[in-house]
Amino acid sequence: MKLSYEDKVQIYELIKQGLSFDQLSKRFRVDVSGLMYMIRLIDRYGIAIVQTGRIIIILQI
Repeated sequence: MKLSYEDKVQIYELIKQGLSFDQLSKRFRVDVSGLMYMIRLIDRYGIAIVQTGRIIIILQI
């Protein structure tokens, strides 16, 4: 199942509130490893990564 932007934000918030990956995997019908990967991406690059699907690098000079 493809997740919408709202689903991804909701999953991130629920993980931060303490729900387990197993619970969310069953609820959203997504593989646990995919959820873990998505959470790592959001933690590293910010929530915008799930909206654009791209890693945007901003150079500060």
